[in-house]
Amino acid sequence: MTTALALIVLPSFVHASPIEIRLAEIEAASKGKLGAAVLMATGSHYSRKNERFSLQSVMKMVVAMAALSEVDKGKWKRDMKFTFSRSDLSVNPQPIKDRLGKNKSVRISLADCIELMATRSCNGSADFIIRKLGGTTALNEFLKRHKIQGMSVDRQESELQTNIVGLTWRPEFVDARELESAINKQSRSALDEAYKRYQADPRDTTTPQAMGLLLEKLVTGKLLSPASTTYLLGVMGRTSTGPDRLKAGVPSGWKLMHKTGTSSSHRGVTCATNDVGIARNAAGEWVVIVAMLRNSTLKPDERANVLCQVARAAF
Repeated sequence: MTTALALIVLPSFVHASPIEIRLAEIEAASKGKLGAAVLMATGSHYSRKNERFSLQSVMKMVVAMAALSEVDKGKWKRDMKFTFSRSDLSVNPQPIKDRLGKNKSVRISLADCIELMATRSCNGSADFIIRKLGGTTALNEFLKRHKIQGMSVDRQESELQTNIVGLTWRPEFVDARELESAINKQSRSALDEAYKRYQADPRDTTTPQAMGLLLEKLVTGKLLSPASTTYLLGVMGRTSTGPDRLKAGVPSGWKLMHKTGTSSSHRGVTCATNDVGIARNAAGEWVVIVAMLRNSTLKPDERANVLCQVARAAF
């Protein structure tokens, strides 16, 4: 008699942590791909650890970090004033436009720009500070100095958002009606191809591991000076966007400092629904939470709930 030996292939998550198993369950119901990271002093947990996910407005957090690095070097000050002109406007949303009003220009501080880009996701403020820093090259040099691999910021919001719909940025697109008109003149096939290119584009993306490491370095004081760290975490704690995302899943007794990001949708698919941040309690304990949902067909509130579930999994 011969004995047949069966080869048993175990699922890839057999050695995964309970958090990672829960992240896989959340992804299974997300109708998309979930990139996530949960980091704490006792260990790290990931979903799609090294895959690329579109940053969208999460990149504004990187802009704020790079700007505060200039403050730490003594080159800039938080209360230093810039002249913001009408020609500096970007694509909506850009609440800095309210500051400008009907004037040709307005004086605005670096702190005001950081507040607007972080708490209200202001495209105009972010693009303006990127240019003052010397372009997106400065952002990537900042990431490189801090050994953050797997993340890059390659375009201003004005460039990225128009590229997504197959257009090249033009100053008249400051007027949302002009941009909408130009989009409507695009053929369906042109819009399809443009969105497909965006979905496959490695530019302006991050891996969950890279984003988790960046936030860990921030909360542990390895990224910025103590003063700049405290200041930025305070700003991120005032974020008004995405109250139904990570924030909804963080338990009482913990405060979330975070930044959201969301892409446009095309034919029922949303390339990026993001929220990344740090939760801390009064005892000083911290948890880094990264949640980035790619190419989901869920409705906005359902996508937000996926990110909320990631925060609950972290705790």
